[in-house]
Order: sequence, then structure tokens, then C-alpha cells
Amino acid sequence: MTEDIYLKLGERLNENPIKWPLDDIFLGILKEYYTEEQAVLGAGFPLGSHPLGHLATHLDRDEDGLLALLNAMADNGQIFTSKSKDGGTEYSLTPFFPGVFEFQLMRGTDTPEDRRKAKMVKEFMENMKVMAAAMMENPDLMKEMMPDAAARTITVEKELPPSSEIYPFEKLTELIDQAESFAVSVCYCRHHAFLIDNECKVENVPRYSCLSFSNIADFVIERKFGKRISKEECYEVLEAAEKAGLVHNTNNFTGDLIFVCNCCGCCCEFLKMIKELGMVGGLAYSNFELAIDEGSCTGCGDCVERCAMEALSVVDEVISVNPAHCIGCGNCVSVCPTEALSMVRRASVVPPQGGLTMGGLAV
Repeated sequence: MTEDIYLKLGERLNENPIKWPLDDIFLGILKEYYTEEQAVLGAGFPLGSHPLGHLATHLDRDEDGLLALLNAMADNGQIFTSKSKDGGTEYSLTPFFPGVFEFQLMRGTDTPEDRRKAKMVKEFMENMKVMAAAMMENPDLMKEMMPDAAARTITVEKELPPSSEIYPFEKLTELIDQAESFAVSVCYCRHHAFLIDNECKVENVPRYSCLSFSNIADFVIERKFGKRISKEECYEVLEAAEKAGLVHNTNNFTGDLIFVCNCCGCCCEFLKMIKELGMVGGLAYSNFELAIDEGSCTGCGDCVERCAMEALSVVDEVISVNPAHCIGCGNCVSVCPTEALSMVRRASVVPPQGGLTMGGLAV
């Protein structure tokens, strides 16, 4: 029974856009994260977001007992809660990624349980890299496991080319100005690295740097995965992230802005997959790329040290860029002392994916 229910939970989680191989390592993580009672509920949970009464009928459960279990799972990030149009509470099963995977460590605690989970995640990610390398040789399988990039890079706004039309989905300020709630959490990736004794190598990185917005922010605040901040404080977090050379990555679908991760090249698995495996499908690059004025470049190397993607090198005293690794973040331009670097629009504009949601969450 126990083995079967975790397999069924994995199958249910794989009904979301991003799918995971149901091997022993992944099922082991599910057993660590979910009790058997929680796994039974998750395995039978309907797609979408539902009020308590509907769930009780669908699952043939007593409302009081079901509510207690839903709240306990919401406290663990396994269930997502949101407000319906009539002000009631609706519940949905949180996707494994993005979702449960990050919520487990976003509170920034350091307990034996946290370190055990972090060690398991490290083993899981190492296994995923092996599998990803194999899947890259089978584009159809790769597309099945990850139909669209889960996140996209947003260029540092002050480095956007003034001569080009900038669309609203390319500017963080326009996206943030539409949000009504703001929350900030400890960066999951950097905290995971800390828990496995491989701390972030970037200096002056803000501890609280993972931003969430709108009803995702409300959930993060209510369940204490982060803390409420003002819009002004949100911009202060972004400014500190840019000073540290972090990359802005956000949700890659139309609709509300729900998160902004400020990523470093040593801890972010998305960025590491691109650098180590050339796996570009998990992240949508920004619509801008680096241009180099070789006549102005002195080959000082400031941008090389700044680049989270290791995309830059000095060749014959001039900066050279690896286009496969350059995700268009713009951080290198910010530190160029001779203004030899600039961002220019790529040949084609790729908007966020249309009609997608965060794995079934009510966004």
C-alpha cells in the first residue's frame, strides 16, 4: 500500500506541466516530504482549485477532518490556498516544482530535518543531471518532461537599449506595479547550498532575495514562508540583487507576476544546468543579447568576474561572448568601465507562454 500510494502521488504530481521520473530517488523524496495520509490525499486530489465542500464530496471525506489535513499540508507548502471571488478559501495541490520543492527550505531554518532534506535534494539533482544529459539526446522526451521553460530571464532594466521598443513583459517595474501584495523569502537555492556546506560564493548577497507577488505572496505570508514587504522594499531587494550581480528570473507565462528569483551562478540549478550540460530548455533567455564595441573594450575582465553564466572571456585583450551561455541578464553591462558593452534586441521577440498557469495553482 505504502509504495503504491507514493507512486500514485508522483503520477498525480506529473499531471502538471513539469514531470519527474518516478524512480526510487524521487519517490524517496516524496516519502520524506509527505506522510502516508498526506500522500493519499494528494494522489486523489482533483486538478484545479476547489472549495472545501466540493473537495469533501469529491473525496468522500468529513469536512472537519479534511480541513485540518488541508491546513497542515498548506503549512508544509503541499497545498496551496487562495481566495475565491466570493471571498471563500479554495485549495489546490501544489506542484512539486515550482512549489513544494522550494517551500521546504524557504523559511531559512537549520534543523536536522532541513539538512536531511537538503542532502536528499542534492542526490536528486545529481541524478537529474545524469538523466537530463541522456534526455537531451531525445528531444521528444525532453519536450514531454518539460513542455515549456519554467522561468525566463528579465534584463536589468537600466541596461535595456533606449533605441528599442520595450514591451511590458520585458520590464520588471511594469510587472511589479501591477501587483498588490509583496513578500520576500530566503532564497531556496542558496539556503540549500548552505545546508550541504557549500555556501554561495557571491559577496554581499541579500539573505532575503526571493520575491513573490499577488496571491502567491499572500500565501507565503500567511503560511510564514516569508514576510510581507512594501513595493518600495521590493525595489530595494532588486537593487541589492543587481549590485551583487544576481540574475532576475521570473515566471514564464502570461498573467500576473508571481515570483522573481534573484539567482547566482553557483547555487541556481537552472543556471548550472545550462553551464554544465548546455540544457537551455528549462530557462527562457531574455529578448536581449550582449553587443561588444571592440574598439572601446580594454579587456579589463571586470565583466568576466561578474558573469553568473561564465559566458565571457578575454581573447586577444578583447571580451568574447559564448552566445549559448549568455542569457541576456545585462549584469556585465553594469560594470563595464568603458561602456564597451551594451544590450541589443535579439532577432526575434519571444513573449511569455500564453494560457499557462503555475502547474494548476490559482494564479
